[in-house]
Amino acid sequence: MSAVDQYDVDAFAVLDSPHPQADPSPDGAPVVKEEVAYRTSTSASGGGAVGIGRDLDQSHGKTEIRDSIILLKDGAEQFAQVRVQERRGRGLQDREALQRLAETYVPPPGLLDVPIEGESETAFETLRRRRILLIGAQKFDCGQFAAAQRLGFELQKTHSELTVREELSDPDFRLRADALFVEQEPAVVLVDIRRSSQDDLLEVQRDLVELTQQIERYRSYLILLVPPDHTSRFEKQLPERMHMLGKPSSVEVFECHLVGEDPRALVKRTESDSDLESLWPPKVAELAEAVSNRSKQGDDPERVFRDLLDNELHGRTDELRAKIHQWQVAGNSEWIALLLAASALESASTERIVAASDRMLEYNRAEVEQSVPLLRLSPFTRLRGLDDENFDAGRREFRPPGFGAQVLRHFWWEHPDLRKPMLDWIGKLPVEIRDFERHELELLVDRVADLAGVGGAELPLRLAREWSTTKAGRESCGTQTSNSASDRSRRSIAVRLLTTTATDQTLGKSVRQRLWSWSREGSADLQLMTAEVCAGIGHSFPRVALTRLKHLANAENDLVRESVREAVQQIGIQLGGSQFLRYLSEWFDGASSARLRLLSEAVAEVLRKQNGEVEAQLATSFWQRALGAMPPEDSRTIVQSWLRAASAVSPAQRDSMVESLVQATGCDSIRIAQVEHASRIDRASLDLSSLGDDSLTSVVHQLWTRLDEVDPVWR
Repeated sequence: MSAVDQYDVDAFAVLDSPHPQADPSPDGAPVVKEEVAYRTSTSASGGGAVGIGRDLDQSHGKTEIRDSIILLKDGAEQFAQVRVQERRGRGLQDREALQRLAETYVPPPGLLDVPIEGESETAFETLRRRRILLIGAQKFDCGQFAAAQRLGFELQKTHSELTVREELSDPDFRLRADALFVEQEPAVVLVDIRRSSQDDLLEVQRDLVELTQQIERYRSYLILLVPPDHTSRFEKQLPERMHMLGKPSSVEVFECHLVGEDPRALVKRTESDSDLESLWPPKVAELAEAVSNRSKQGDDPERVFRDLLDNELHGRTDELRAKIHQWQVAGNSEWIALLLAASALESASTERIVAASDRMLEYNRAEVEQSVPLLRLSPFTRLRGLDDENFDAGRREFRPPGFGAQVLRHFWWEHPDLRKPMLDWIGKLPVEIRDFERHELELLVDRVADLAGVGGAELPLRLAREWSTTKAGRESCGTQTSNSASDRSRRSIAVRLLTTTATDQTLGKSVRQRLWSWSREGSADLQLMTAEVCAGIGHSFPRVALTRLKHLANAENDLVRESVREAVQQIGIQLGGSQFLRYLSEWFDGASSARLRLLSEAVAEVLRKQNGEVEAQLATSFWQRALGAMPPEDSRTIVQSWLRAASAVSPAQRDSMVESLVQATGCDSIRIAQVEHASRIDRASLDLSSLGDDSLTSVVHQLWTRLDEVDPVWR
């Protein structure tokens, strides 16, 4: 499945303000399929179906939170555990990935080098000078996000301290400087508001004026991607900051991404120069990768390229509609069921596709002919009934790549009577066909995520709820959950589906809002699934994840709390000490003892595994919040882990870590006593000899000495 376009805006409290769920109806709105660095990735299916909400060319964030196969104790059955989808190009930007982007990116005119006619400077020069750049384009998916990344990388080349990150535009999104930026942490922040509502766009416009006056103080930059039909409004508000994205040569883009063939010769042989030039770079790169992949498999590159180009320019809707109508008139329900099953499970085994087809027939109450085994057609023979110019029964793949996803979307959109049977069918497949392999389940989940682009957010949310519900949850009215092999297997499918759709530009807001609701009020089954989703997206979008984990920390179920603890620790280790502490600042607001206890345990574990310097001002701010909110036992856990971490670093780093604790007391006698008490490794006395470790003894002694020096009583 080809991919398309960390950090949440929950610091703005937009998701902590309950408001009615507003899931989109199946309005058929096109899903943004823009890819990052003009690169695409082939799905597990190998069918090249167009996916949603996933950008490319970023190797970090590859998270696998469970084993691939879980065996029951008696070894009788296997349950495939699917992996969280690899996330590329979203959230915090990986420096190496940005470098790879620069190596394959074809800059449009006026972006980096030479201003376009009528402009006095390039987009990069405007960004560098003004610190705020608005990017518009003719269409929604012209490569705006990749252009923003490329500009961020260019700034990073000369200012190595800059990070490049994306902010998600959630409902009621606000462009407030104190929420977007952090002092002492300069950043290039990318915000995509192309799919925002009219009300949200008005809020953004109002905030922009104040933001322009404050951004320089943070030494940061903002790149705002605006909708095509609102560029004039934003340009009037912020003159000389709008850049209309141009189009580079499609042949050059094709040349950068085609592997194993001479791109210019291929274009010339197929006489496709003008057709190719009519496409914007994201789609050109998609074509190049599909041709590269298929030619590696032995397909004729000319035929693949021509088929893909024809499909992109003209589509095959009429042809597909006519073929389905032909078999409907003939009453051949088996052919239609096989077509649906093959599109949902493209490249899965023949047996699994045919078994899924039989279940679709059952959900449609179609009579399935039963014959003795000797007379029953083999699965391969039955699947050969689909074999034509659009489907290769041997490979179980549609032609051209991506056509299988079109088939599923066509049925959903043009056959509304099939929607409920399709949802029931997809929901039950992982339960009714028990021998699915992991990659086959991943195919199904990714195709469902793609289908949600026309089916709306309720489609993945309903299926995720169904797949995550356990027998224990039903019998306990939602208070209990289960971690059995079969329940973990089904939950892993739901987790992959929601981690994929939660950051999609069209579906993401509704999915994230529902995850927020489940984190506060969901059943134990839903909360356990939400915790695992947060673990899956936490590296790329830590604020999204940690805001929901903050509420999940109050859960009463032990399995949920343990999953939350593991997720928070995983995110903290991935982020590093300084960033982790900053993201935890919201955890102290109205914190329960359960949340504070989990927080202390998680921070202690992260500090244990992340021995290293923590930014002094950030550490002091964290400790001020912690000392004001935590009961003695919880503060003891964190303080002692902090001191142990300090004992393992250089003397300069050690001084800074100790001093952050001292400064957090504000020279208040009660706070000083609190820190001194929490730092006692031996609770019974002040005898430092009980510490054993000379370096730890030295750190504790240093802390006590400094506390004495700032204590107003001693002074």
